[in-house]
Amino acid sequence: MKKESKYALVTALKNYPSPPVDQQKLQETVKEAAEVLRQAQASRRTSFGEFYMTQLRFISWKVWAVQLLIVLGMGLLLHNSLQEQVRNVQLVMLTSIAAPLLVIAGIQTLTRSLSCHMLEIELSTRHLLEKLTLVRMSLLGMADLIGLALLAVLMSAWMQMEIAVILLYLLAPFNLTCFGCLWLLNRVRTPNCGYYCLIYGALVALMQTVLAFNPSHWLFESSAIGVWQALMMLTAAGIAFEVRGVRKTCRSLETASKMLV
Repeated sequence: MKKESKYALVTALKNYPSPPVDQQKLQETVKEAAEVLRQAQASRRTSFGEFYMTQLRFISWKVWAVQLLIVLGMGLLLHNSLQEQVRNVQLVMLTSIAAPLLVIAGIQTLTRSLSCHMLEIELSTRHLLEKLTLVRMSLLGMADLIGLALLAVLMSAWMQMEIAVILLYLLAPFNLTCFGCLWLLNRVRTPNCGYYCLIYGALVALMQTVLAFNPSHWLFESSAIGVWQALMMLTAAGIAFEVRGVRKTCRSLETASKMLV
């Protein structure tokens, strides 16, 4: 009886007369729904400048304060050292310590997703994790470069040196620090990856400090410019390669997150 009643109910539902469908109205409904969806998506989009400003506010003010203090501190140290007639070689080495320190100041912002277990929050936003990471990297990198450029201008004015040469001495250790940190981020995917980057940056700064108090004069002779240029180009190529690795890492994390949903 149950099977027969169930079969009868299914048959009745199949044979239930349905009102005729107006194809023109159906197409109009589909078009209106598509337009509503398009407007909703357009309202959620942000311009390139707005997105950059949003990420600028995302970075803690403490990071900008520390970077500003590093630049001001190095400028003050440079000014006082010039009054004490410290040799130019030592001044260049001391000032170049600002490069790894500036990188260290912002590295925790890049590793926040892993070190503070915020990956789920980052992936839940409507922006791609890859886009968020690259924008934050560019913001921090531009701030670091502006700080180093200011120091180079001060050194060029106070020490009567070519600004291009000073920038070379400052950017080479900066690139070296960035390359090492990116290398670690791509290969050490643990909550402590930020601390490994801090240790690496501190080692670079320590090496520069040792060279500052035991200066190797041949490093700053005109014949050694080629060595600095080679170091800068190699590290720049390494940075470009590791940035590609960071993008792949972000994509893999997004893919893994979607598979778990």
